[in-house]
Amino acid sequence: MTSQELSFLYSSNIRRFRKEKNLSQEKLVELSNISTAYLSEIETQKKNGTFETLTSIANALQVEPYELLLPPEKLKIYNSKRTENLMKKLRTNFTQMLATLEEFLQEKKE
Repeated sequence: MTSQELSFLYSSNIRRFRKEKNLSQEKLVELSNISTAYLSEIETQKKNGTFETLTSIANALQVEPYELLLPPEKLKIYNSKRTENLMKKLRTNFTQMLATLEEFLQEKKE
């Protein structure tokens, strides 16, 4: 893969993830702490940014940094960050469900 192809992949993945998450450029800028002009230059392949920029954008998009460099067909459906977020939500919901069930059973005894 050439550096030009990688740059295209990087910029198109940022744009694709941003749109999938319904984020405007302004919101992504706010979350990643970079300027609007800089993000625009990255999305249009005028600049690539540093590893720090790549990491900041990936964190703002809630993806792993390497996902910004992979062709869409090679992305795994589940990555560690997404799985971790899912497990947190499931634990919270499960804990709430158990608390509700315990409360219900206590009401039945009384």
